[in-house]
Amino acid sequence: MQPVRKVAIVSPVWTAYVYRLMLGALAYADSHPNLVTRDFRFSRDFHPDTALNQLRKWNPDGLLCFFEAEPLEQLGRSLPQARPMVNMCSAKPSSGVAVVSGGMEAWLEMGIRHLREHGLRSLAFLNLENLPQQKRFDGLFHQIARPTDPTRASLVEVVKPSLLEDPHASVSPVPPRLAAWLRQLPKPVGVVCPTTGGGGYLIRACHKLGLRVPEDIAVVGVDDADLAIASTPALTTVLLAGHQIGREAMQLLDQMMNGKPAPKEVVLLNAMDLHVRESTGLKRSQICDIGAALEYINQHACHGVSVEQVVKETQRVSYVTFHKHFQAATGQTPGEAIQRRQIEEAQRLLANTELSITTIAENSGFCNSSNFARTFRARQGMSPRDYRKKAQAKKSRWKGKS
Repeated sequence: MQPVRKVAIVSPVWTAYVYRLMLGALAYADSHPNLVTRDFRFSRDFHPDTALNQLRKWNPDGLLCFFEAEPLEQLGRSLPQARPMVNMCSAKPSSGVAVVSGGMEAWLEMGIRHLREHGLRSLAFLNLENLPQQKRFDGLFHQIARPTDPTRASLVEVVKPSLLEDPHASVSPVPPRLAAWLRQLPKPVGVVCPTTGGGGYLIRACHKLGLRVPEDIAVVGVDDADLAIASTPALTTVLLAGHQIGREAMQLLDQMMNGKPAPKEVVLLNAMDLHVRESTGLKRSQICDIGAALEYINQHACHGVSVEQVVKETQRVSYVTFHKHFQAATGQTPGEAIQRRQIEEAQRLLANTELSITTIAENSGFCNSSNFARTFRARQGMSPRDYRKKAQAKKSRWKGKS
């Protein structure tokens, strides 16, 4: 029998994309009963805080992270001893830390293909931060897009992170070099921007300069639904397929906890999802807000919410359109997402309380205990009572290890 392994899922941000990463990681953990997971939410500036103290006390066997390089190093130094770590954020691997992420080449290919399908022949590449890999990224863009004027097709213009993080932040004045570059691009032009928050910043800069989006400049960014929908017009994005990346990352961490060394190179997955919105020509009535739907499900699923209610409260599209885009973005149907959240809450209550099965069914959003028992057994392969016994047995083993 394999020993129980405790995995901490750690991140300073909990966006819809990170939620999809977690769903993928938990899908792998669900099929490996020896893996026990718990999430820890850190502040963005990584102050040693309650989360760090809780993490140390829990004493995980491995960490699944979503951190930039510098705070990830801080996290490693803050732990009493080195543990296997897998990071799902683009960063360089380091000693004992593996990185699983999506490849820039696949991202560019999908974005450029989408712009070409809209008839755009003039293409450009904008980065709003200075990255060590910038030269390689420029090379990939020129190789894939084959711009007619390579000398003017790409630009790096570093802007303050605060202007990227706030979708309503003023861009005035637009940096002179960026303004001149945007004005001289042959119109219409499609611009791909791989900087988080950069697509929205670019749209605001175009408005300030009197340039129309998407008529003059069509924009493809990398933001999740929360930032993308906040832009006017809403931003078309190419996103990493979080569910697949989370699953692969958890599998790699499981192997590392069993003695496999961390890969020296980034594990790149060509898993991307295209979310078409207004910045490349889609009508507003066709836009799905996946992030809002996930947040609504997370907050209301245990009150017995229906898919129809999710659509009514968070969307401007039809039920069929929402269902299609939600499944493409998350790897599950809206009904499955609701049920998963309900089962997660039931598992928590079964493992940590002495509430009756009937009360747990009610508190998890099920219509009755019989329906709860059938659904739980179908998803978990055991009855709620057997799950409670197993969870209590695990707790006893953890105490024995402490």
